[in-house]
Amino acid sequence: MAMLFRPRAVPKKYTKVHEKIRTRGVRLDVLCNVYRGIWTGVLHIFVVTNEIVEEYDLEWDALKPILRGKDIGPFRYKWNERWVIYTNQDNFYERFPNVIRYLEKYKMILERRGAVWVYRRQWWELEDPLSPEMFEIEKIMSPYISRFNAFTYEEGKYYAMDSTSIIRFWFNENETRDYITKWREVNEQNLDANEFINLSLELLKDMGKDTNSLLYILGILNSEVVEFYYKLYAQRVTKRGTRQPVRKYYLYVPPHLNVIPIAVGTMEERADIVRRVNAIRNIALKLDYTEGNEKEKVEEEITFMVADLNEAVYDLYELDESERAMIQSYVLRKR
Repeated sequence: MAMLFRPRAVPKKYTKVHEKIRTRGVRLDVLCNVYRGIWTGVLHIFVVTNEIVEEYDLEWDALKPILRGKDIGPFRYKWNERWVIYTNQDNFYERFPNVIRYLEKYKMILERRGAVWVYRRQWWELEDPLSPEMFEIEKIMSPYISRFNAFTYEEGKYYAMDSTSIIRFWFNENETRDYITKWREVNEQNLDANEFINLSLELLKDMGKDTNSLLYILGILNSEVVEFYYKLYAQRVTKRGTRQPVRKYYLYVPPHLNVIPIAVGTMEERADIVRRVNAIRNIALKLDYTEGNEKEKVEEEITFMVADLNEAVYDLYELDESERAMIQSYVLRKR
């Protein structure tokens, strides 16, 4: 079901450049489906470590490697050896007796979940597992709460928790049509669904639904241009009471992600962005096994490379020097 989209009003001083960015691109949801990961209902029960797997002799076929929001950063992720008990499998209860015995320890807690009472889930099932095809595919992922844009590419090996947002190409026209029909009902009754779908088909045919096209979108999403555009209307994380978070955190979730404008660019421009993204990703891998001064050097190298990527993205959106300075100043203040 499409979610209600009610963005914050863009401050008047930024409306002109915000509108310029919007008109230089197409909405992300023209190209991609955007959704959250698995809802467990009780995270600490369904997500297990290797130690728990060994202690209870859990069947490996019942488990899927899982990424959480905290495992994801800009252009990179690190799997911290966590597994989700993935109950969306045929004959799960009969096939995995050891897992069921483990879950029975928490049966009273599991039975009290809303999904059991409202949606008639079995006590041992995940609250909202999604289907395997939603994870076992090339995708872009982001933590759903972050101070800055932190999108990464994932090749289809990992499942994801609801603390992440997932972006991947539309499977087919039917999926796109189902989405935009619901979006119109909830958010934009005047949106032309056929025009939306025809544009989607045309652009995806031109770009191709391959790794390079996804990496191109990744480069755009991690840019200062998109961070500026997004933070002007997206929801900021706040807390009740007087003690607010020390830094500025934002929700990177649908439906707010859906309308980010993606500048398509020429074939040459897309290839240039992909080249830069791959270079950053290759260097970012070093952060997993460096520390101290060496890690600082790697981070500094990445900073320069990201700055070059930002300049290429500014060019894509045809932004002049004063607009670039405005964007950079805003992004710095909002992190």
